[in-house]
Amino acid sequence: MELRSLFQYKLRSFSFIELIVVMAVISIIMAALIPTIKNFLPSWQLSGSARLIINKLRQAQEEAVTSQHQYIIRFNPTANPPTFQLIKNDGGETIMENFSLPYNSVLTLDSSITDNEVRFSSDGGPSSSGNIIFNLDSLSKT
Repeated sequence: MELRSLFQYKLRSFSFIELIVVMAVISIIMAALIPTIKNFLPSWQLSGSARLIINKLRQAQEEAVTSQHQYIIRFNPTANPPTFQLIKNDGGETIMENFSLPYNSVLTLDSSITDNEVRFSSDGGPSSSGNIIFNLDSLSKT
């Protein structure tokens, strides 16, 4: 490499001061965004948890049809945080997965959902139907 091209490369590099200025600008932008992100966090948690419940109900139904065994989603709405389980019932109950919802959330099941569980038979039919209401802070999803 010739000396002249090395010198030209040096002239195109960033100085330490420029690097510090860019980092300061990024820090100011991040400091302004953090409160905004914190305001949206409960909404994101609510939506994510509601999607998780719906997806696991669908999974239980699909697994029941595929395996020709009964699958159960059992809710524990009184726990803090509320929890639910995906259970396979093939003569004996086997817990496949455990799930916890966010702290300070409230899970309410309709009275038509007996024993705080939904059982899916081998034809995919649920044992009961009704609303599941999920509350987090002042937000709610049904």
